[in-house]
Amino acid sequence: MSLSPDEKNVFSTPAGSSLSWTPPVDMAHPLTAFQEAFVLSVCPTGTRILSARFHRTVQLPCPIWVDLKLPTGEDQRLILRMNYIHGGIEKEAAILPELAKLGVPVPEVLAGPVIDPTQPEAGAMTILNVLPGQDFLTWGRSATPTQIEWAIGLLLQGIEKLHAVTEPLSGEPIANLLPHRTLHSELQAVITKAGPWFEDPRFKQAVTILMPRLNAIQTPLAFSNGDYNQGNFLFAEDQLTGIIDFTDPCFEDPHIGMAMYWVHCWDPFDRAGIVERYLERQHLSFTEFAPRLALRCLRILQEGIPVDGGTDVYDEWGFESQADSRERLLNLLQRALAG
Repeated sequence: MSLSPDEKNVFSTPAGSSLSWTPPVDMAHPLTAFQEAFVLSVCPTGTRILSARFHRTVQLPCPIWVDLKLPTGEDQRLILRMNYIHGGIEKEAAILPELAKLGVPVPEVLAGPVIDPTQPEAGAMTILNVLPGQDFLTWGRSATPTQIEWAIGLLLQGIEKLHAVTEPLSGEPIANLLPHRTLHSELQAVITKAGPWFEDPRFKQAVTILMPRLNAIQTPLAFSNGDYNQGNFLFAEDQLTGIIDFTDPCFEDPHIGMAMYWVHCWDPFDRAGIVERYLERQHLSFTEFAPRLALRCLRILQEGIPVDGGTDVYDEWGFESQADSRERLLNLLQRALAG
């Protein structure tokens, strides 16, 4: 069966995404009265809210940075934690205390999760403290190549910290509440979701080729925050000071998360060889990594890129058009399948 032009321009959305929440009319004043009271509930009496701003203007709702003036005259900043994936805040609130016990530098949940009764479609929210340091995403935009080379080492240390808590975390009750995603189950999820891409012969052929290759991989699962992008790792001076964003905690193949540096072109670290250095540290060849890369290409194509069109439609960050993304991902898919 062939697809109509309209069907080719349709793509799936990530499971659990919030599509019903409406941003405030005045983005410069994002807090509702309930949210203001919620933030102040963890502060000393007499604390004033000076300002509040969204962490970003895409993928809303998202964290809101709230600047405060304490009764002592001291300034403080807290985070009203919101997320565009339903259920993510509840998962994060449950896992953060467990990770802190295991020595992972993560934020503290000061209050919540609760739901704002004036906008329940926004989902649950918590109050988090602000960890010291700056994130590698913001910092990396103006860093020199030499600095980026140094930073890659800290980023890989952060990922290894997450992997290192796999065994102790597996013995905790919360481990039973987290998804356990094998490579086989991830591919099955792609097949089950189906959609317009399954009418594309390149996509269908890739699924057929990948099935036996992924089934042959028996690497034990490792704990992951679900998103290894550089914006989720903080540093100060020469030390890793924090790991953030645990709205999709899971046990998954330990290496598949690194594929996203190439799939999403997480510049400048992707071009500086972060994936290659990771593979070297893990004693993993590209041939061994390739099936994982191909699997993530399939998922991103299915969830975020139409089968056709999109020449004049850019992603939320204005990085590249959907047409350019499709061509790049299909080329990357073919490279991965060639192994």
